[in-house]
Amino acid sequence: MGCAQVSGLSDPLEVKVDASSAQDAVSGSALVPLEQLGVEVPAVPGDVGLCGQLSAESVRALSGRFKSWINLNSEDDTGFHPEELKRAGMKHVAVRPFPAPAPTEEQVAAGCEALDTLPRPLMLQCTSGNRVGALLMCWLMRKYGYSAESLQQLAKDIDLRFWTRCTKCGPMREWLLKQVPAGAIPAVPKAATGLVFTQLFDEESCTFTYVLGCSETKEAVLIDPVLEQMQRDLVVLKELGLTLRYVINTHAHADHITSGGRIRAENPDVRTVISRASGAKADVHVEHGDKVSFGRLSLEAIATPGHTDGCVTWHLPGDPGMIFTGDALLIRGCGRTDFQQGDSAKLYDSVHTKLFTLAPETLVCPGHDYQGRNTSTVAEERQFNPRLKQSKDEFVKLMSELNLPYPKRIDEAVPANMQCGVY
Repeated sequence: MGCAQVSGLSDPLEVKVDASSAQDAVSGSALVPLEQLGVEVPAVPGDVGLCGQLSAESVRALSGRFKSWINLNSEDDTGFHPEELKRAGMKHVAVRPFPAPAPTEEQVAAGCEALDTLPRPLMLQCTSGNRVGALLMCWLMRKYGYSAESLQQLAKDIDLRFWTRCTKCGPMREWLLKQVPAGAIPAVPKAATGLVFTQLFDEESCTFTYVLGCSETKEAVLIDPVLEQMQRDLVVLKELGLTLRYVINTHAHADHITSGGRIRAENPDVRTVISRASGAKADVHVEHGDKVSFGRLSLEAIATPGHTDGCVTWHLPGDPGMIFTGDALLIRGCGRTDFQQGDSAKLYDSVHTKLFTLAPETLVCPGHDYQGRNTSTVAEERQFNPRLKQSKDEFVKLMSELNLPYPKRIDEAVPANMQCGVY
């Protein structure tokens, strides 16, 4: 007999696994990962396991790890083994048929009710481990009111097998998206009165650069400019009849080099701005609550650490107001937290206590987007952001499991941006 450390749920448990089982396929002395037992535990909600057909030995090994077990097949499913569960003393064993590719509304409602009411940790089981993912997503959608866009983003974030790794699950994915309740997403409001506003995009880094100007005095600021787009930005400012006063970076970027230092070298009247906490060079170092004025308008710095220690969101009051969030808050997402002093718990607190507390109609202007979107609102992100709708613990777990690739320009961009873009 081997001893397996089961991970992925709240309190790891050592369980005995019969090493002779062909399905377990492990040596008697090996530690068996939960995945090797045929179970995946998505980071959201974090206490629900998903599996396909299992051997009796695997069910026996896992029965002490879960408080409830739901089978989406029939009672006579050969991979169910309810007798093993009952022998282990499990009191909550349910059968909730959920056929592919299109279960009935009654079947969906029964499955969601079971997820709502049965004790956790809970196991969902079907034949291949794919339909269980569809039911889980359906339950999350109904519980949190996800849009189709948010649902797809969450499925990718938690690497749900039926969404990201199943070549035969297309019909079930299409069915799931059709279950999203119809409803209009809040309309994007107009920019603040008296503001000249232009959003520019760099395709290489998917970075948004913002030109903000005072329509009366023609003074302007440039937020998060990209070095390769410097001439484009200067031409836009000239065409709009604006005089640049400040170049602002929301943080020391890892995916592109700022043009702030180069613009400052060519235009000595321009001042560069970044947070003091970033440790980067600039003419002006700001802290939470500081303001940068251009003409009759002012931007207020809101410290939003988490993606990096030095992240600042810039708030422009108005009716509605606007926030320039850098990487702290993206449309249906947020910046990664696995480098540059990243801290998921700190980012969660920054967004929830400092950004989600702003007026619902506040316009969200992110630092990046990778799906062709431009702006959002605080109300939209509160309702639809699939990462930040979770509890703090769920968010931290989700962010720790993203396994994102290393930024391809980080070794070049960060040192340059610590010098305001000039080596």
